[in-house]
Amino acid sequence: MRAGLIAGALLALAVAEPALGQAEVPCTNIGSGRYECDWHRAGDGKTGGAIVAVGTTTVGYLHKGRNWIQCEEKGGDMRSPEGYRNHWFGWTLADNGTWGWASALDASGGDDYGSFGGGTPPCSGAHGTPPAYTGLWGSPPTPQPTPQPGTPAVDADKDGVSPPTDCDDTNSRTYPGAPDFPGDGVDQDCSGADVAGRVSATVAFKARYGAKSSKLTKISVTEAPAGATVTVTCSGRNKGCPRTQTLTTSAKGSVSLTRLFRKRLRVGAKVTIAVTTPNAVGKVRELRVVRKDIRARSLCLAPGAVTPQRC
Repeated sequence: MRAGLIAGALLALAVAEPALGQAEVPCTNIGSGRYECDWHRAGDGKTGGAIVAVGTTTVGYLHKGRNWIQCEEKGGDMRSPEGYRNHWFGWTLADNGTWGWASALDASGGDDYGSFGGGTPPCSGAHGTPPAYTGLWGSPPTPQPTPQPGTPAVDADKDGVSPPTDCDDTNSRTYPGAPDFPGDGVDQDCSGADVAGRVSATVAFKARYGAKSSKLTKISVTEAPAGATVTVTCSGRNKGCPRTQTLTTSAKGSVSLTRLFRKRLRVGAKVTIAVTTPNAVGKVRELRVVRKDIRARSLCLAPGAVTPQRC
């Protein structure tokens, strides 16, 4: 994200309350109606990478790294294989020269449902509509075949979908596009695997910013699972960091961290807040103190891992 901007609507301005919401995807206006963003899906843009689609058809890819979009528009409610969700799409030119829509899920930075930043304008219908289905991005529901005349329809569970499209015709809650509950061992949306469980939590704070240091006046974890472990670490020698602390969320899934930050944090300090539960991917919020600002980003911590990674 551009220097000086706040990476996430959970951050607080120096003189205002924090705007609690989703963080934008960091993009930069490079002129000529193009807004450059970073794309994290591995691929050379020829056989793989960030998906570029029109409707339910993949028409190309964007290579991993910097690529541009022209505008953004809302489409279907998509989820990534990692469990993130978003409905924002950018109109772009795939590496093979074909125009289409790329999902913010494949772009680096931002939180769930975050739009493209950097002043990216709305498409306002100029390029048609983005992919509109709900489900796993890149895996649109397979159209149900039309039965031949005289062939009785097969839909034993009466969910409106017949085999082989319906991977379990004995369960009316299992069909392509159905909500898939993470970590329950059931493939409700017929994607081929159960969605990995992932901890959901919000880290919100207020701060007073300065050129050499900033003071966290309020910081808390909310909307987390009850009894989740919250580990707070701070690095930066002689930067005003508190010692490492481990806390537990309440029955309502919240815990205040304000009392841990009695001192001002000097520029260069890095605060890491990890919210974890057993057998689930933990949510990590990293706060870096810079001149007159605190920059934040979200990371993921795999079960049993020590170092968080990009989600």
